[in-house]
This record gives sequence, structure tokens and C-alpha cells, in this order.
Amino acid sequence: MAELVNHTAEILEQSLCAVAETGEDITPHFFARFFARHPEQQALFFQPRVSCGAMVNEILDSLLGLGAHEGWVNSSIHNLVIAHRCYGDFPPSLYAELLDVFVDTLADLAGERWNAGYDAAWRQLAAELHKLIVSAH
Repeated sequence: MAELVNHTAEILEQSLCAVAETGEDITPHFFARFFARHPEQQALFFQPRVSCGAMVNEILDSLLGLGAHEGWVNSSIHNLVIAHRCYGDFPPSLYAELLDVFVDTLADLAGERWNAGYDAAWRQLAAELHKLIVSAH
């Protein structure tokens, strides 16, 4: 198990380095994509300069935590799903789409540095995170 965790962590780190090499902030790229698909969601971000960055950090932390098999991820996701109910009823499919957009954003930012191994690792974690979200929903 430790070997698998270390291998996954290595893949995630390498992929994030590929993204970081661009010098681009993930947040505006991610939200441009997400809001293009769901413009109605933009109004829910009351202080977008703060809340958008916080949301990207929560997604990233949760995915990295899952990759490291951290015990806190399950309760954190449960709390986040409950907290998001204050803003509306978000169907599980919206969460799945949001996670897909997140991985798509990483891949697009990394460009030719992104590879199939990176994509598979992030999509697997996104699927696992979505399962946690569905169970908390």
C-alpha cells in the first residue's frame, strides 16, 4: 500500500510541476471554463477573488489527500457538501462535471507536458472524490 501511495504521490507531484512550469494560476482558467458551462453559478460567488481561490485549494487538497490516503478527506468532503447546501441544491452530476473541468484545466495548462499517466491518476482520484461527494449528498 505504501508503495502505491508513494507512486501516486510522485505522479501527482510531477504533473503539478508540469502545470507550475507555465507560471499560470489554475484558478482563473478553471473558473473561466466552469462559468462558461454554468454562468448561473457565478452569482453564488460573493467575493470571487477569495472564494474562487479557496474552492480551487479545497479541490486540490482533497484530491491530493485522497492520493495520499489521508483519513481527514472523508469528513472534510462531508462538511463541504453540507456547507454548499447553503448556496443551493447542487446535484451530484454538477460535482462530477466540476471535477472533470478541474482535471481538464490542469491538462490544458500543462499542455504537451501532460501525459496519459498524469491524466489517469487525476481522473481516478476525481472519480473517488465524486463517490465521497455522492455518499455525503
